[in-house]
Amino acid sequence: MALDIFIIGLDQIGASVGMALAQSEMAVRSTGYDPDKELARRAQQQGVVDQVTSHPVQASQIADVVVIATLSIDVRDLLEMLGEELKAGAVVLDTSPFKAHHTSWASELLPDNRHYLGAMPIIGPEALLTEYTDLTTPRADLFQGGLLAMVVPPKTSEEAVNMALQFATAIGTTPFFLDPMEHDAVIAAVLGLPYLTAAALMKMAARAHNWREIQRIAGRLFVNATGIETSQLDKPQAYTLHLNRDVVINKLDEYIDELSGLRDLITKDDHSALETYLTEAIEARDSWLDIRRSGDWAGQDLKPSVPIERPGFLSRALGFRPQRPKDHK
Repeated sequence: MALDIFIIGLDQIGASVGMALAQSEMAVRSTGYDPDKELARRAQQQGVVDQVTSHPVQASQIADVVVIATLSIDVRDLLEMLGEELKAGAVVLDTSPFKAHHTSWASELLPDNRHYLGAMPIIGPEALLTEYTDLTTPRADLFQGGLLAMVVPPKTSEEAVNMALQFATAIGTTPFFLDPMEHDAVIAAVLGLPYLTAAALMKMAARAHNWREIQRIAGRLFVNATGIETSQLDKPQAYTLHLNRDVVINKLDEYIDELSGLRDLITKDDHSALETYLTEAIEARDSWLDIRRSGDWAGQDLKPSVPIERPGFLSRALGFRPQRPKDHK
């Protein structure tokens, strides 16, 4: 029997999820919603979803799975609006960045037997490592070969987790599991910090007394370093960063410490130490990109970090064997 899947938010992430589901072996009936009516209309015309709705409540009442693919600024309102309307057993998959607050909101706002899971899809290597990454156009293979970062609240049912695992497979990803705070610390490093450093570099340059000359000389390296995505609008980004300020500030402090150490290296009359620093940074990036291209995450810890009902289910589902304590001599 086909699953009713309701996707809220039809920009690149939500629309790519819809396209991937449509091309998967998973039997689904998909409904989409976006406050941008033109975007919703275009999504239906392109086969992203089977149908669109003008209001999310009605579609949520029949959905087996609700995929929230919106900005964090909208998540609490959506959970509050849909909570009592969701049918028993429904699973809410939240793809937006940062999970700690969202998990807490879901616990507060969703009735019993309605299940929230954080499920952030990671763009696959082919889509990520192209010469020019299109940040707006959806594609069915956007996540192919990538990962799905999952946050599973305690006592989540086996059925809900199984549904999330099927979703991961259908969009071409492999799931791995983090607790909410661990997830948010990673997001602060890979999304929040690049956004803020790009903004800070741009502001510093624009305020410089020689900004006129900077504009004329700046090239590709500066363009990439100040690449604030136009899709990352200032109001929702400011809200998200401020809401999660503790983890963001922690990463900013770490980055400031790193810059301070780099400044000391440049100050010293020892170009070989600076050369070593830069070489190590390049090698670390190259090593990461090699793993990202191959998808070879062997040795990475993929076990769940929070307890769920019927322990061992995730290990069985993903083919992991229980880890035994190491002998200490």
